[in-house]
Amino acid sequence: MQTTLILEAKSGNEESLMILYRQYHPLVYSLRRKYFLRDLDEQDWLQEGLIIFYGCIEAYEVQYGVSLGALFKRSFENRIRSLIRKECAYKRKSNAGAVSFEELVAEGIESNYEPPVYHDNPLQQLIVEEVFQESQQKLSPLEMKALLKYCLSPSFEIEEKEAISAYNRSRRKVVDYFKQVH
Repeated sequence: MQTTLILEAKSGNEESLMILYRQYHPLVYSLRRKYFLRDLDEQDWLQEGLIIFYGCIEAYEVQYGVSLGALFKRSFENRIRSLIRKECAYKRKSNAGAVSFEELVAEGIESNYEPPVYHDNPLQQLIVEEVFQESQQKLSPLEMKALLKYCLSPSFEIEEKEAISAYNRSRRKVVDYFKQVH
């Protein structure tokens, strides 16, 4: 029966594909418990599983002596590992604490703001925060408003072109102050 379903699914029968895929749902849930991917919810896992399963159906050949389940498990686990590698890549580390803009607006900007952590050492972190607060005294009211607009709350009323240049100046002043102190 499974061979018939596989052949039908290979020929484009979507219903056969879904019947077969439902048999392998437990494998998707098992790997979901085993691996953690920050940006994937249950529906994303099922969708990734279906995409990989479809590829396995297309590639499956009975004469190779490998079961469809073993092929799917290996392929799906390899895909999940690739996604984990991509998520943990050095150049994507900055996205680890990212929060979507929609989430910020829905929950309120202030409730989601956490001061950034620059050092593992709490004393060093405290020094960085103090230096940042001191550097803000060197900013004009417009630069401070622009800094707050881009760092904390987009609700500040300020013209966009003016805000960008003010933000760049404030950022440069803060960085220069950090270099002087350290």
